[in-house]
Amino acid sequence: MLMRLKAALILVLLCGPALAQSLRRCGSIAEILEESVVEDCGLTSPAVSEPIGLSESILSSAVNSSASSIDTRLLPADRRFAISAGLLNPGSVRKQGFHWRRALLESFTFLAIEQAYVVKDDYRWVTAENGVPFNHYWRDYKQSLSTWIHSGWDDGDPPLYSYLGHPIQGAFTGYIQVQNDPAGEKLEFSNTKEYWHSRLKALLWNTVYSTQWNIGPLSELTFEKYGTQARPPWNHDGTWPCHEKHCVTGVGQVDLVTTPVGGFAWMIMEDVLDKKVARRVETATSNRFLINVARCALNPIRGGANILHGKAPWYRASRDGQRTYLADRE
Repeated sequence: MLMRLKAALILVLLCGPALAQSLRRCGSIAEILEESVVEDCGLTSPAVSEPIGLSESILSSAVNSSASSIDTRLLPADRRFAISAGLLNPGSVRKQGFHWRRALLESFTFLAIEQAYVVKDDYRWVTAENGVPFNHYWRDYKQSLSTWIHSGWDDGDPPLYSYLGHPIQGAFTGYIQVQNDPAGEKLEFSNTKEYWHSRLKALLWNTVYSTQWNIGPLSELTFEKYGTQARPPWNHDGTWPCHEKHCVTGVGQVDLVTTPVGGFAWMIMEDVLDKKVARRVETATSNRFLINVARCALNPIRGGANILHGKAPWYRASRDGQRTYLADRE
């Protein structure tokens, strides 16, 4: 499992930007001011698609004020036109909801990468019956589920796979939810209701993905025929046929617990490191290379999810492309 996750992350690093489609939308007027590229915004004219380059003081005063109190004299003419259009037609300015299509696309892409490695690694079992994948699909799937129900905790994998590899998978899918949730993507670690509500939603997304990966219709069970008559049990040392009292079948309850719970804990750990350590690096230096390295080293799983989202691995929505740390140093 750990090797599969490593391979999946490598493939994400290589192919993620090409697989993820960009789906930018317009939000509040404050978001219009914050975004540097707004070509997809329905409130602006084509002339507004160029980066505006507002000073930090102007941006701060505009964002922190209400729509009715924005001093548009501080803004360029084309941006004043965009703001005026939004004020004249307030019905066109709406709060963004969760990006379901993109989140499902990214989750399915990650699933496809993982299953591609499964097929490559265990091809002999994928085509165990007459050399045809998914031969006797429903019969084998029912057998696998029956074996899983009576299997107990252990699935036969080494502890490193169950207690490290699967939490990494859980954290990755949790960040897929976070980066597609406008209400949570810019939240950093804090003991607030908003933060914990956001991460609990990520835990739910992680749990659903984990359940599908373990016992769902496109799970390891259906690809590798775990717990079926076509793949008999084996010994704990990997040899087979089984001659031990307690054989293993590749299925167990362990991953349904360690993936969501361990993934949730891993996400919180990366959030803490980003807030407490990465931000200190950002205030201590203006060297972007060092800042990017620190962000990637402290948040490797978030970095992989970023790439699948079409962003750089060091991207942070909360800092809007590294503008905040520059303002802090001035």
